[in-house]
Amino acid sequence: MGSQNQAWIQLDECITAYMDEAELSNHKYYKLWHLGFRAMTELGIDAFYSIKSVKLPVNSNLTVTLPANYLKISKVGVFNQQGNVIPLSLNNNLSTAFDLQPTRLAQTQDPSIVTTEQQTGTGWYNYWNGYTLGTLYGVPSGAPFVGSYKIDNANGVIVLSESFSYEYVVLEYVPSPDEGGEYYVPIQFKEAIIAYLRWKDIISMPNSRKGTLGDKQMRRKDFYNERRLAIARFDPVNLTDGYEWNLTNQRISIKS
Repeated sequence: MGSQNQAWIQLDECITAYMDEAELSNHKYYKLWHLGFRAMTELGIDAFYSIKSVKLPVNSNLTVTLPANYLKISKVGVFNQQGNVIPLSLNNNLSTAFDLQPTRLAQTQDPSIVTTEQQTGTGWYNYWNGYTLGTLYGVPSGAPFVGSYKIDNANGVIVLSESFSYEYVVLEYVPSPDEGGEYYVPIQFKEAIIAYLRWKDIISMPNSRKGTLGDKQMRRKDFYNERRLAIARFDPVNLTDGYEWNLTNQRISIKS
């Protein structure tokens, strides 16, 4: 039995619950464990994977080597005085050419064309929070532009702009799952994950007494029904949300 952490339960609890229900032996655990992660993706809750935060050194050619277990980016930035992560702006115009070579900067810059990197993204502008104008991430108005980045997944590096002057970056990312690790999911998705395991555990079996076509179709239908219920339970629509939405839109209309 896995442990519950407030409104979250371990993915392991869903797996063992299905194993008990189907009277399966422990030798099937790792097959079901991998199916459990596929269930999280299918349910759209991959955002609930563990987010890892690391401080990485910047290479001499203004690139940063991605961790070996890097799966998906969450945020790239630097620290401010309060310990907040100030995100860099994503810049898809940055070239990934020569990014594994120490001479990358010299080979990707043309001195005959002079441009100024523009401040982009939402991390540095004042924004309307529903009541007044404020600043994001604790950055004062008029703060200097830190820099921008681009991910080169093929070569496993982060490419930084020439304006970046720090010796490190803070990378928050989703790491590849470790077998047997502790991963939590919202408790509302427990039955949906079990239904997915129930379906996918027999999907590749030949049509027989253990995996008939009708049984597979029934389990598939059960999963999508549990998925619909889980999403509705996790993010229900209530009168308070509608009231707040109405007030916010009234203020924006008055401000305009």
